[in-house]
Amino acid sequence: MRLSPEVITDAAVRVAARAEADGLTGRALGEELGVDRSAVWRHFADRDALLLAVGDRLLRMAVAQVPEGLAARERLQSLARSVVEVYVAHPFVGAAVACRATRGPGEFAAVEMMLAGLQEIGLRAEAVARFQRMLADTVLAYAGMRAGYAVLPQHVKDGDEQARAATYAPLSPERYPALTAHVPYLAKQDGDRVLDALLEAFWLAVEATADPTRRNSGR
Repeated sequence: MRLSPEVITDAAVRVAARAEADGLTGRALGEELGVDRSAVWRHFADRDALLLAVGDRLLRMAVAQVPEGLAARERLQSLARSVVEVYVAHPFVGAAVACRATRGPGEFAAVEMMLAGLQEIGLRAEAVARFQRMLADTVLAYAGMRAGYAVLPQHVKDGDEQARAATYAPLSPERYPALTAHVPYLAKQDGDRVLDALLEAFWLAVEATADPTRRNSGR
């Protein structure tokens, strides 16, 4: 097989999708490609460079999942959900790159989609930039958290859930009145509901700022 950065990144995405305990390693890549692990590092300066390349590929995948023809709000909501989905599906990489700038075509395409959508909605240039950063930081932080949770062994997840329920249930309502009053509802807040609430809060802020006279058909 003739190796190239693109071929290696393709293989790294496949390895990352397995969510195996050792994450993305030279050994795993060498086995996937059928080459000595040292061959990988002839095309990438180090593991961080490879990680950023794979992270950028995940962003390209998320952008590609957004259906064509959507209005601006629906387009950006689809992008947000796609980023979370792709990061969770490749959790070791998703958790590692959520706070990073990948500086590649995937990042550029995602930022372009966000800026264009916010501009269509009627925001002025300075507000477009501010709300793009707000959306990106919110979605990436949430995606990174979900990806980080996804890599935990199942017994750790089960133990955390059991411990949380056991810890909250006997708390004193006199000392923690709000917490004890809401215990029955806390467990019902799954990931989809939380992401929906984050996006709804974002759009309320956008619509309070947007100039209706500047909106075009993208709204």
